[in-house]
Amino acid sequence: MIGLVACDAAPPPKPVTSPEAEIRPLTTVGAFAEVVRLRDPYLRALRLGALLPVLDPEAVPEVQKTLRDHTLDFGATELELLLRFWATHEPEEATLWAASRSPQFFRIPAMLSALTVWAEADPRAAMAAAEEWADRTDIRDVIQVALVRGWYQADPVELERFIYSIGMGFARQRALVTYIRALIQEEGPEALMRWAESIPEDDETYKLSVYRQVASALPLFDSEAALRWCEAHCDGPFGKDLRSLIGRRWAIVDGPAALAWLSTAPEGHDRNLAVRIAFALWVQHEREQALGWMAEQTSGEVAPWLRSAIPVYAKTLAVDSPHEALAWVEQIEDESDRGEVLIQVLRIWRKHDQAAAEAWLAESPLTEEDRQRVRAKRLGLPGTAS
Repeated sequence: MIGLVACDAAPPPKPVTSPEAEIRPLTTVGAFAEVVRLRDPYLRALRLGALLPVLDPEAVPEVQKTLRDHTLDFGATELELLLRFWATHEPEEATLWAASRSPQFFRIPAMLSALTVWAEADPRAAMAAAEEWADRTDIRDVIQVALVRGWYQADPVELERFIYSIGMGFARQRALVTYIRALIQEEGPEALMRWAESIPEDDETYKLSVYRQVASALPLFDSEAALRWCEAHCDGPFGKDLRSLIGRRWAIVDGPAALAWLSTAPEGHDRNLAVRIAFALWVQHEREQALGWMAEQTSGEVAPWLRSAIPVYAKTLAVDSPHEALAWVEQIEDESDRGEVLIQVLRIWRKHDQAAAEAWLAESPLTEEDRQRVRAKRLGLPGTAS
């Protein structure tokens, strides 16, 4: 019966198109007016992407008019394309409009598009204007990303000097992340590693920060390059936390491979912490796969290197299998850790089945203080403290 239902199911609907949307050359402002009113969002975005780069600057007023037309039901994709065209010819005006007059729910992609183009054309002017928005909570986070993306295309060497000049703090870390992503996407992992190694050692804090950001970025793009980076530097003067950073980022992409690699790391607190965090991140991204893998790994005696992941495993199981989670809590060797994880497992259980959790609490040997902790504290994410 299931097979028959599947075979008889109606095919998915095709995108809606109109007769005037037939494919034909579009190179005029008049054609632009047609394109923006196409009903098929895929075709509309496709046509805008092909048409806007070949339009003359004289089309800017028409694009401005379109952006202000409230009868058009645009998404973020069309808005970004239109602003990119406008910013290519009038970067300051387009960015100011994006910052203050673009639809509130599309303001971040609008700013990312316009400010990136402006920064590529004139990074110093774009940066000076962006300083006026430093206190804007709605666009503050995207400003630095846009500036770095655009400036990298214009002058990566000067951009690197600017990033260094920012000084220690979150702003420089975020700028470094964006710079490193741009570099690896433009030139590849080998170029990224050569750049990082070329940084002078006179400012050890800065070089260590760069090495850590490289370790965080490489596993997402090239796991083999990440392993080479660790082989070269994890045990060197700037190797602090590199192995853990590689493991936890790699776990997002390939949990089993990342944990198998961490299992070969030197024993100690650093490895234990890296395994715990890597497994927690994998659980957050691919819960069922991570739980299935852990069940296989723990079907017999738990390997010593994997025991540090048991607290995360127990808290994750608490959602659907609280009694199994409690059994795993008993496997935690550190007494302090075991007591804290027990409280967290009970909080999770109580959130999902208060009556059953309260019945267990009533018969438990927990102190009244710990019972109140279970009832009073808010729930935390698996792998984190509440």
